[in-house]
Amino acid sequence: MKRRIRDPVHGLIVLGDDDLVAPRDATIWKLLDTPELQRLRRIRQLGVSEFTFPGATHSRFAHSVGVFHNARRLVGVLDRLLPADRRNPHRAEIAVFAALLHDVGHGPFSHAFESVQEGRGAAKNHEDWSADIIRNSEGRIFRVLEEYRRGLAADVADLLREEVPRDAYHAVVSSSFDADRLDYLRRDRMMTGSGAGAIDFDWLLDNLRIADVPLGADADDAEEGTQPVLCLEEKALQAAESFLLARYHLFEQVYLHKTTRGMEKLVGVLLAEIANAAACGEHDRLGLDDRDPLVRFFAPGGETLTNYLRLDDMSVWAAIARMTDAADDTVRRLARRFLERKPLKVLDVEREVVRLPGEEAAAWRQRVQACIDRLDAFAAAAPWGSVMKDSAPLGIYSEVGADQARAHKRLNILLGGRPFEITAVSDAIKALQPKRNIVRYYFTDESARRSAREDV
Repeated sequence: MKRRIRDPVHGLIVLGDDDLVAPRDATIWKLLDTPELQRLRRIRQLGVSEFTFPGATHSRFAHSVGVFHNARRLVGVLDRLLPADRRNPHRAEIAVFAALLHDVGHGPFSHAFESVQEGRGAAKNHEDWSADIIRNSEGRIFRVLEEYRRGLAADVADLLREEVPRDAYHAVVSSSFDADRLDYLRRDRMMTGSGAGAIDFDWLLDNLRIADVPLGADADDAEEGTQPVLCLEEKALQAAESFLLARYHLFEQVYLHKTTRGMEKLVGVLLAEIANAAACGEHDRLGLDDRDPLVRFFAPGGETLTNYLRLDDMSVWAAIARMTDAADDTVRRLARRFLERKPLKVLDVEREVVRLPGEEAAAWRQRVQACIDRLDAFAAAAPWGSVMKDSAPLGIYSEVGADQARAHKRLNILLGGRPFEITAVSDAIKALQPKRNIVRYYFTDESARRSAREDV
């Protein structure tokens, strides 16, 4: 049976139009109807970005559908490029299912929630939750996958957690040119209205090739072995540059926007307060009761899969609305500030500490660090909830730098049949290779911001 999904980014996504993949697509459709995936309709892809970009209300569900669509296309490219003895239809199917399910473990206000969990010393990130949800024998996703093929749920979860790839199909779900990036870069650009670079998607796909690159951190060191990965022909170099530049500028202009990050810090502080209160059984002082999904999750012994799946953006909005009646005056004010969209006052260290003409980079960085040290002391002495620090690295490959750690995760260009990491052949990308660390301080009061600025 043929089914269709209309998508603003990819157009008409058709399932079941090919007899060879009809059973797989029928299973995809069943997965889309599972409670675990439907929950992603209630988690926005960009968290609080709508406070800055009103159109950024798209969900992780819509994103997951787009990633699935991209994965199908990338698997088709692999089937065309791989020699017959290296094709693996089973692994291809696993990659497509994994692409659809890669975000199923995200929590509400994804990155703010995960930062709170990290601050509490929680062991699990959203990738761990995704794997647990897929492996959960009581869950609908597990049953749908196992009905299709016994052992498929474990295979999909394993692929999502693989650090070292076994074959080229791994690149479909985890690489610098994977199905995830090929969706969110286009979708987030469209939904935010950002002009941060276009991506020549079709030209990039048409120029994909496969080449062996080392698994280690050094592109010239094959001691750990080699792995076939997706590369691009030389004639797609400019499109590859645009692809990476679009990603860089989206991080700079959208994901790390000062207002967005400030609202994210605000919701993070409120979530952390809920977690602390629930752990001590004092949630009633925040206006919350035992039935609140966040209180259930953060209470001792509450971090179960069942409680986690009850969490979504709506549960956070509802809790913050109730916190406007909290007994704590600071909590009340912060909750109202979030609901009424009253951005925090920001002090951006990098913009404040101007690099002087002729000043060496090392000397400038030393002045920046001195200011950060002073501001850290200022924030430590300030009342709770009045000053919040935000620090985020910005690099050409990844916001967390993970993509630069291993050669097989970098974007490679083929020259004379040999793969070269793109910074070796592109001056534009090489200039952006060094990471920047964006450090900002957010204040609830403008006078406190001015005092801190004068102090440094």
